[in-house]
Amino acid sequence: MLAWLLRAPRTSAISAPDEALPVATAIAFQQSMPVLVEAVGEVISRHSVQIRPQITGTLRRVCFSEGQEVVAGQRLFEIDPAVFTAAAAAARAAWESARANAERLPPLAKQGYVTPQDLLNARSATDQAEAAYKQAAINLSYTQLRAPIAGRTGVLSRKAGNIVAPSDAAPLVTINEIRPIEVQFSIPQQTLGAVRQQLAAHAISVRISSEDGAETLDEGVLGFIDNTVNAQTGTILLKARTPNRSEQLWPGEYVGVHMELRVEPRAIVVPATAVQTGQEGPYVFLVTQGAAVARTVRVDREVGVLAVISSGLTAGQRVITRVPRGLRAGMRVRPQDVAVGSRATVTVPESP
Repeated sequence: MLAWLLRAPRTSAISAPDEALPVATAIAFQQSMPVLVEAVGEVISRHSVQIRPQITGTLRRVCFSEGQEVVAGQRLFEIDPAVFTAAAAAARAAWESARANAERLPPLAKQGYVTPQDLLNARSATDQAEAAYKQAAINLSYTQLRAPIAGRTGVLSRKAGNIVAPSDAAPLVTINEIRPIEVQFSIPQQTLGAVRQQLAAHAISVRISSEDGAETLDEGVLGFIDNTVNAQTGTILLKARTPNRSEQLWPGEYVGVHMELRVEPRAIVVPATAVQTGQEGPYVFLVTQGAAVARTVRVDREVGVLAVISSGLTAGQRVITRVPRGLRAGMRVRPQDVAVGSRATVTVPESP
């Protein structure tokens, strides 16, 4: 009896089969996938103007509110015009007097009562008086400061009642154009050739997202490539222009930039979670005859939750999408949670 008890566990261990490890899997499949260039960009105003006084005087009136949207030509400030109105009136009177005197001299010059030099001096005095009047009129026009562009105003540096002058360090206000707006970003110089090649064929669409890429803020097109590569960083500056109709983009904001170069029609795709990193590079676990088999792959890029595999896999092969801790090549596995329609789709616009 004692001998049987000692032998019983050994017999049980030999006869018990190895249990297969349950794993989540998916089928590698073909799908049209965009070729993207992604970067972090900064939102900048396409056109920014600092409003400064051209004359010295008392700021009589501010005709807008801070942060207000203004249109081109809208009156923003009024400087007390009294002194400049009087100066313009005096200059006009002096001009009219000089002109009347110059018009009186030609008949007298013909009769020899005045010399040709006197006539020339009178005409010169008229021209000088006219120029002085025009300058006075320009100074008077400077009492009305208007918006040169449409945009949104920033912080107001001076309130009504203060003396303002052209020598003031800070502008009265800065206007930034918001609609449309630009996003500047840099890409590696190795990508420049592909970008220029695609841009020569068609416009390159750009999607602007929140910095974490979770939310799409706007869409636009690539509008500018700098003419010099930054030798220190090995990158080149690009700008994308977006309509920004809902004003979700704001100058100074950091955003995600997703630039679509082209669409690869038959890319081999697996969930990005299936790709593991080893000493020899990326690899995936295949399920072959009920066992896990490690396969080295080359990952071309990741788009959302999907990884595009350029070599190492073919469509129809089953990969383990969530690798359990302790899984090793050759271990028996049992596919679980396999969805026939497990393709995580990515919406791809039609090729231009």
